[in-house]
Amino acid sequence: KEDDSVDDAITLPQSTHTLLFTEPIISRAFLQSVFIAGLSILCLLLALLNTEGAKLGGYKEVIPANVPSAVKIAQYASIFIALLMEEELPTGLYLLRRIPKQYFISKFPELQYSRFVCSCVLRIFMGYLFLVNVFLILIQADNVLEIFFDFIALQFLQQLDGEFVQTGVPKLFFHHITTNRFSPNNNILS
Repeated sequence: KEDDSVDDAITLPQSTHTLLFTEPIISRAFLQSVFIAGLSILCLLLALLNTEGAKLGGYKEVIPANVPSAVKIAQYASIFIALLMEEELPTGLYLLRRIPKQYFISKFPELQYSRFVCSCVLRIFMGYLFLVNVFLILIQADNVLEIFFDFIALQFLQQLDGEFVQTGVPKLFFHHITTNRFSPNNNILS
């Protein structure tokens, strides 16, 4: 059995979640990260509260019966795609597992481990919130296009963090820590 936690370089993903524990609380980067995370959570919660079952007080009444085969196939395909594309859960769990407190403190003595844990827990919470939304949308769907449009919208909401990073705005914030903590084109799970 090989121990993968010893002597392997651990890279932190370039994301607004990382800025939540690497940047000072009173900084533009931290505040923008809080804003992006808050906006993502708010939109996912609004989507969750806007489902028909939440409005009517129960999901049993809004699950359509006898949907066409195309809808059933689209539902199964969307579940498969959601599980493949959902990256917040595995990333948060991976970071928590691979970076114990002692290692974190030894590599990043200027950072607080509690903020790192909170960032990972937030990442995991957002992943579960996304998956619950996907599930509720899929069980209520009776139209293939409705499934795919709703799914694409949810995926965008969940990946606002990634959209923020890809715009290049965070380069302003990551430039001073890139050489120490981040690797370029970082995909920690691939």
